[in-house]
Amino acid sequence: MSQSAGWRSAFAPGLRAVKHNWPPIVLVQAVAVAMVVLYYRDPHTRAFAEGIAQFKASSGVPGVLLAGAVAGGVIPEVAKALTGRLTRLDSAWLGKTLFTALVYACVALFVDVFYRGLATVVGDSNTPGTVVAKTLVDQLAFSPLVSIPFATAMFDWRSVDFSFLGLLSIWRERWYRTRVMPGLVLCWVFWPPVLLCTYAMPLSLQFSFSMVLEAAWSIIFVFIASHD
Repeated sequence: MSQSAGWRSAFAPGLRAVKHNWPPIVLVQAVAVAMVVLYYRDPHTRAFAEGIAQFKASSGVPGVLLAGAVAGGVIPEVAKALTGRLTRLDSAWLGKTLFTALVYACVALFVDVFYRGLATVVGDSNTPGTVVAKTLVDQLAFSPLVSIPFATAMFDWRSVDFSFLGLLSIWRERWYRTRVMPGLVLCWVFWPPVLLCTYAMPLSLQFSFSMVLEAAWSIIFVFIASHD
């Protein structure tokens, strides 16, 4: 197989998932836009959001970890239960759910550090130029180099019963192309409009806003996994 054909095949699973699940993706993106509009136009929404920002600031790192665990680990399981996709509650389910929550708690910590670092380097304003610059750095650096590879590696590690030798064997088989790229394609479809909305918010609200959308992203993955 040629290099170009190999990369096309790497994009194919993600593109199929987008084709089958584009309505909820577009819906979440529209909701993100509505949330930003409400924040800037409705005083009650703004007051509520600022209360969340204060809670996040006071909760520190434990609050960040808990937010990620709930968004990525707990809410998807609730979605499965509500849609009849949660078949049984046993020790295997509990272990898988706790591990998923741990992975997304780590991702949330990465996101929080990244947002604060990005504000230091690029600026903490929400001017159009700053918003676009942050979105580009996020999607061209943070997502393909940190968040998506980390989560993929962690779930691959679980799939081989936490064997480092098993994980190394997966990494030898064009791992980034075959394992990371499908998730990255979905990321590049879902997140750019959502991130434009996130970075349009004040810095104090960006993490909390992103965690709400992370929960929506996780729910979409429940349906993608069920379909594909």
